[in-house]
Amino acid sequence: MSVEREADILAPFKARTEKGELIEISEIAKAYQSVVDHPVSRGQIYCVLHRHGWRKAMPRSKLPKEASEDEIAASKKLTLPPRR
Repeated sequence: MSVEREADILAPFKARTEKGELIEISEIAKAYQSVVDHPVSRGQIYCVLHRHGWRKAMPRSKLPKEASEDEIAASKKLTLPPRR
């Protein structure tokens, strides 16, 4: 398959990624397999993506929610017993 034809297959996915959506490799594999009419391995799909300059990106992990101002104020009021 030519590089131009591969670019045509990847074009709708590129538009979705530019909007900020995450794309799974299985979606690209289904589109690719429908064009070539035979099963392909994930390795081949990764090679196609690499050839077109794609890279694997993952969303950042989210930090736990910060304590509210009321919780912070309440924790400052707690006192420990004096040490002897």
